[in-house]
Amino acid sequence: MESRHTVSWKGLLLLSSVLRGFGLLGMLSTVSLLTACGGGGAISSVPAQRTISAWAAPMANAVVSGTDPASSEQTFRFILRPTVSGDTLSVHFSNALGTAPVTIGAATIGIVTSGAAESSAVALTFGGKSTLTIAAGQSISSDTVRLKYPYGALLAVTEYLSGSWAALPQHGNSGLWTNYETAAGAGNETSDTAGTSFTQTTTETFLVDRLDVKRSDYKETVAFIGSSTTAGFGADANEYDDLVDDVANSLHAAGIDSIGLVNLAIIPDPLTPQADLEYNPSVLERFGRDVTTLPNIAIVVQNAADVDLKSACLPAQQVIAGEQQAIADAHAVGIKIYLAVVAPSTYCNGQFPNGYGSMFPAGTGQDLQRELVNTWIESTGTSTVNGVVEAAPTADRIIDISTPITDPANTGYMLPQYDFGDDSHVNAAGQAAQAAQFPASIF
Repeated sequence: MESRHTVSWKGLLLLSSVLRGFGLLGMLSTVSLLTACGGGGAISSVPAQRTISAWAAPMANAVVSGTDPASSEQTFRFILRPTVSGDTLSVHFSNALGTAPVTIGAATIGIVTSGAAESSAVALTFGGKSTLTIAAGQSISSDTVRLKYPYGALLAVTEYLSGSWAALPQHGNSGLWTNYETAAGAGNETSDTAGTSFTQTTTETFLVDRLDVKRSDYKETVAFIGSSTTAGFGADANEYDDLVDDVANSLHAAGIDSIGLVNLAIIPDPLTPQADLEYNPSVLERFGRDVTTLPNIAIVVQNAADVDLKSACLPAQQVIAGEQQAIADAHAVGIKIYLAVVAPSTYCNGQFPNGYGSMFPAGTGQDLQRELVNTWIESTGTSTVNGVVEAAPTADRIIDISTPITDPANTGYMLPQYDFGDDSHVNAAGQAAQAAQFPASIF
């Protein structure tokens, strides 16, 4: 006798026939029919598709500049390196910081073969339409498309923007990777898979701020947020040997292809609004826009405090207040937050004559403020910071990216082999040393 939780194949076939007669067979798409021993079959759900983010480039501003000039009727090709393999995806476009509507006349996504050339390009649509006007202050995701790509592949998102504009929402990568554009007025060149019409290069990404991927075995999204050091400035151009890509490579080498890592850094960007730079919103100001909106976001790694110290010269207690706010903001929406220990850098726009670090000897000046911040980050009880009693941080984990690159003989210095050359940013080797502090077990 069959239990009430099983049904015979004959019954299923009869049900299928009835549903087909009413045009309702699609209702069965959410279940799978599995044969059981003895001729019975249990009805079980097909594994649900789970969406994560595999790449991001948050918009910094929409201010007219030499790299974001007024233009019209132009096509752009942006290069993306996803941090997981995939086959079902959508592209997110943001005009959240824009001051005027922007019209996407056409858009595609393909697999990069070399430079601006691509293959396997598919059209992106928006509610089934090939064109879309995004109002100022709004964002939109494309319809889901199928494009299978392996881990390590580069993708090309090509967008033709129709009409004219004074400035576009932009993300500047400062030469970390090369994007491409046609001449102004060239019109729609999205079908140019050879890339010959993309005669100009740019380090800006306009409107495109995220790649989302969907698969049943995906687990979660992990975001890294901060400024130039987090963005990877100092790594090798177009080599993708920055901190976040290094961590992604480590996960892949461990056989993990279910965690999407995204880099939400903006160059330059502080933690607190008191240190805002170049029209860019601080981490605290954009936390709700850039972090909490990510699909299945589980963890955020916060590494922005160095800018508040070295560019705005804020005292430690103000930086700590910013860190506490970041912790509260993450925990309020159920996101774990990892705090990065602040590494040596050039603080308050000066340095030692020998380079590699702050102008202040260890334990003095602004480097003392960095040390106070770090003492608090690593504390498990109350600590006194410039006369202010601070409760210990309630972050979910502390990541020490400072010790691996610090000169033990003078903790105000970074080791010279890790200096990019400006005594402020680490090079690719330094990024790799810091990435080693993120074992797969912490995700």
